[in-house]
Amino acid sequence: MGTLTGEKIVSLSDMAIGYAPDRVLLHGINLTVMPGEMVALAGRNGSGKSTLLKSLLGFLPVQEGDCQLFGMSPVTLDVRKRARMVSYVSSRVPPMPSMSVRELVALGRMPHTGWTGRLDASDRERVMKSLKEMGMEGFSDRKVDELSDGERHKAMIARAMAQDTCLMVLDEPTAFLDIPNKYALIRILGRYRDSGRSVVYSTHDLESAWLWADKFWVIHRGRILEGAPEDLGIRHVFEELFEDSAITFDPSGRRFIPQLASRGTVGLEGESSEVLHWTRIALERMGFRISENPVSTTILVSGSAGDHRWRLVSEREEETFPDIYSLARYLIKAK
Repeated sequence: MGTLTGEKIVSLSDMAIGYAPDRVLLHGINLTVMPGEMVALAGRNGSGKSTLLKSLLGFLPVQEGDCQLFGMSPVTLDVRKRARMVSYVSSRVPPMPSMSVRELVALGRMPHTGWTGRLDASDRERVMKSLKEMGMEGFSDRKVDELSDGERHKAMIARAMAQDTCLMVLDEPTAFLDIPNKYALIRILGRYRDSGRSVVYSTHDLESAWLWADKFWVIHRGRILEGAPEDLGIRHVFEELFEDSAITFDPSGRRFIPQLASRGTVGLEGESSEVLHWTRIALERMGFRISENPVSTTILVSGSAGDHRWRLVSEREEETFPDIYSLARYLIKAK
């Protein structure tokens, strides 16, 4: 399907969402999605992320306000027409016994085929292209129920890509993926966006979303904040999002780190910048603060590649360790 330009893909105006008029989760929602835009939806568990996605697609009724897809109310669109405009990947993959991965991905072409559902050469080409894009071409003949959770989820995303829509909506697409596949998927969605299409996806992985999303929708304190990640960073939204948890946001590194009880202050010296870097990370992970000034306890790193030593020197003791693990175990017991 060709992309649209110059008009809003999604427009939500004073919208309220929930499962009944007396069970409203969020209200006063005013959000947009423009062509060629990737939006990351973030929020704590139970904040309403899945409900928002289902509501903007017309799967759940809007309790108040206005919701438009491509300038039309989604509830006025028949299923086939809507499926040619928007694809959706749920966080849950239903059982699909005896269906091959190729057959599953081919379901994405149903909105575009005739009443017989027969695929022509261009449909089959689109299916194989989607499988290849997701790195699933080697799984074409495998049964879906033989796949791992992560592989099944990738197959479902390939089906959505085969659907060839202007808008793709995904609920927690990286939940079942390991780290390499997680970042690979976000890059794939980025290329989908770069082709002029739009992507909206919910995620708890804010660090990878920060690298690729054009803007965030952050559900926080009963409202939704919209903006580029840097705009929300200026407003301290990410710090506030986890302020009542054991997590804090480090804006300089754009990462979320645990709040650790302090174990004290140590000095760190040595010639190998790489080894010092990893030693510093280990010490900070355990709750030690590294001081540039003289302190009562100092760790001296010496040696050459493959043969380093860590020497702890204090007013009370001096110990040498063959690796960071041994040093860490000693420090933990000493404290």
